Amino acid sequence: MGKWNYRSVNPYIWLISGIMLLSGLFFIIYTTVLPTSQRPPRQVDAANAVEVSAKVLHAAESYRVLEQFQARNPMLPQHSFGALQLARSKAAKGIQALVKKAHILDTYVTPDGAQAVYFVQRNEMQSPHAWTQIDVLTMAPETQQIDQEPIGYIYGEDTEAVAQSTLLCGFISKDEFLYTTVANADQEWVYVVNKFNMTQKTVTPVLELFRYEPLTAVTGGSQPKAPVLYKAVLTPDKKHLLIRDSMNGITSYTLETGTKKGIIPGSNERRSGEQFEVVGESGIALYNANRFQSDIWWIDTQTGSAKQPFSSEQGLIEVGMDANGKVMYYNFTYDRNPANLLIGPDQSLLLSYGVQVLDTGGHPLKRFSLPKDSKERLEFGGYSETKKAVLLHKYTLATNKEGRTYKKTSGWLFGDMNTGAMTALNRLDVPDSWDKSDVVVGKATLEPYSQAAEEQVFANYLDNSYYMCRWKTKQMIQRQDEDVIIYADEPSKRVFVSSFTRPDLVVAAFNYKKYNWDNKAFSWLNGHWMSRHQIQPEGDKVYLFQIN
Repeated sequence: MGKWNYRSVNPYIWLISGIMLLSGLFFIIYTTVLPTSQRPPRQVDAANAVEVSAKVLHAAESYRVLEQFQARNPMLPQHSFGALQLARSKAAKGIQALVKKAHILDTYVTPDGAQAVYFVQRNEMQSPHAWTQIDVLTMAPETQQIDQEPIGYIYGEDTEAVAQSTLLCGFISKDEFLYTTVANADQEWVYVVNKFNMTQKTVTPVLELFRYEPLTAVTGGSQPKAPVLYKAVLTPDKKHLLIRDSMNGITSYTLETGTKKGIIPGSNERRSGEQFEVVGESGIALYNANRFQSDIWWIDTQTGSAKQPFSSEQGLIEVGMDANGKVMYYNFTYDRNPANLLIGPDQSLLLSYGVQVLDTGGHPLKRFSLPKDSKERLEFGGYSETKKAVLLHKYTLATNKEGRTYKKTSGWLFGDMNTGAMTALNRLDVPDSWDKSDVVVGKATLEPYSQAAEEQVFANYLDNSYYMCRWKTKQMIQRQDEDVIIYADEPSKRVFVSSFTRPDLVVAAFNYKKYNWDNKAFSWLNGHWMSRHQIQPEGDKVYLFQIN
């Protein structure tokens, strides 16, 4: 073998070797020497965010939000919002306050019903800088006590993503709740679950869900929107979280271990016409990319399992739960003809022929239906656990003076959960000598053109009679042990208090039309207190009033 001569090596090979050597040296310098703050930012992609668990923050210490931000982010620009400015004004039978230069994201009520809890957002824009602060504002109407404390603070331009992602997951005691929010960590945004103690006014980290590093001007082009948390719910066992976000979709988290389980593939993007709801306190969530289709996902939020138990149904279905959370149900049709839908500008109604009652595990209990060729239709109206009876709404289709189709009530029936028999009820004009324990309350939405097009029925199981409520309402509180019904009549902007035993009589009424509310959201507290808020450009207005 001849002696090797480096001069005989092709010069192109030398050139390629040199380029590779320089590239390797540059990579080492870039990753070990160049400070983090000088690197071009990156965007965490959902496809690259494959994790088996979230980061559990067991040993994390409690802190105050503003102090924590200043201590951990000394290089980021700072801005002081100061305390929330509340301008209280006189209000009959209640509390009224203007939250200056701030907007209410949502309203909650403590488990003991004593306090209203508001998440309040403030933004400050000083181009090219932007800051967002989220405060918790609590009001106890009985004691007139008002408290506030920051629970979120972040530097970054996408203020809307921060506001949408700050959500109350649920209470773990009467004065502690879990919530999600976004925090700074150098250039990254950290999406976290925290615990807030309302007594000590401190925050304790619980879980780190994921991180995101926003793209900035150095990369050129427009900056993409930051990830958003759409929904975050603490399960009834208080051991898991069900979260839906724009990166991971619908995901289950175990609080103790951080175990993360993706449930519905492709659910990270919200679509027009989809259905996603967590059903009351049942621990059940429902998801369907196309509403009224039988391939709806039934999600057990405590185990993170999902199934499609109704896929064998040949028609359209509409799944729901009774007002007291005792049973699930779905209204159904025999085929998927579009004529089985009554479509309005903001909602659609299913024109069903029958009702399938289920337990909270999705297993069928009893089925009630009309023949396929029937001119009448049948839907779920209400349920009594003590009577083991389903209240069924029977109706035909009619046309009003404006030429719009609506449901015309032809009767109400009781469906017996033991025998499957259906009993027609007799209508009364004046209910009298009723016992509250015999009364079952139901409701039906009559047309899709108005959010308040509902009617209520009070049915007496003992004598198979019913009374139709004369006021249209969208939201109602039932307190059967107190013999009290509280409901809002949207068309006339009134709140009424009536009873199970004499639903034809109004015990008390309060007119709130003069406050010009632009939203229908309200919360109920102990002592018949109502909490509402009004959105205004200069700052939202909070109002708590008592209905005697």
